[in-house]
Amino acid sequence: MGARGLGLLLLLAVLGGAAGWAWAESSSEPTISRVAPSAPAAADPAVPYTPPEVTKPDADLPPLPVSYAAHDEKLGAAGEGQGGVVVPIPNGWDRFNFADGVQARWTAPGNPPGSYSIRVQIVDLPRTLEQMVAARAAELPFDNRIADLNIPPGQTGDTLRATFIMDGYRRLQIIRWLSFDGNGIDLEISATGRLIDERGLEALVSKVATEAFRQFPHEPREGSLATPRPPG
Repeated sequence: MGARGLGLLLLLAVLGGAAGWAWAESSSEPTISRVAPSAPAAADPAVPYTPPEVTKPDADLPPLPVSYAAHDEKLGAAGEGQGGVVVPIPNGWDRFNFADGVQARWTAPGNPPGSYSIRVQIVDLPRTLEQMVAARAAELPFDNRIADLNIPPGQTGDTLRATFIMDGYRRLQIIRWLSFDGNGIDLEISATGRLIDERGLEALVSKVATEAFRQFPHEPREGSLATPRPPG
């Protein structure tokens, strides 16, 4: 065979080998990688997120003022059961009595939803003020009427403050207990309103607690430490 024929045979062999490799690459099984796959980097890594509860809009009222004109109102009856008290109430507020006769609630005029109110209840409990604060703080988490409860830690003395959602409204509640004679708890004062009412609620609770007194005639309980303040 001449040189020309030999060259032609070599060229055909090379072309045939190249065609066979190309066919194998296109028809063989994909190569299996033994390297553990890695997740692609997220542009904004996901973070556990609980959307806030949707609340109803508060009443469109100015913040509760810290000073106001007030008048005395009676609750309960002197000489009956736990006795009666006289408390200062802002002028013009609406009153709603409870069936038990020893508590009432006063609200902003017209009782607009999502506004503010104060409830006063005559009680007779053989506890200290600090015990009442601790007991109510322990009870509130089990009240199924409220959600998103927050009780600031370290509260002592005679007052408990908490925020929560109730009936769809975000509320701030300030509760103070009062002992007229140092011998048990006589009065529970609970003011509730919007977050913007905080200063007004504090002033309202303080005024009621400072100026409330027993209806007369009244016989102090045995062991009393003080005489109830007379009206005047």
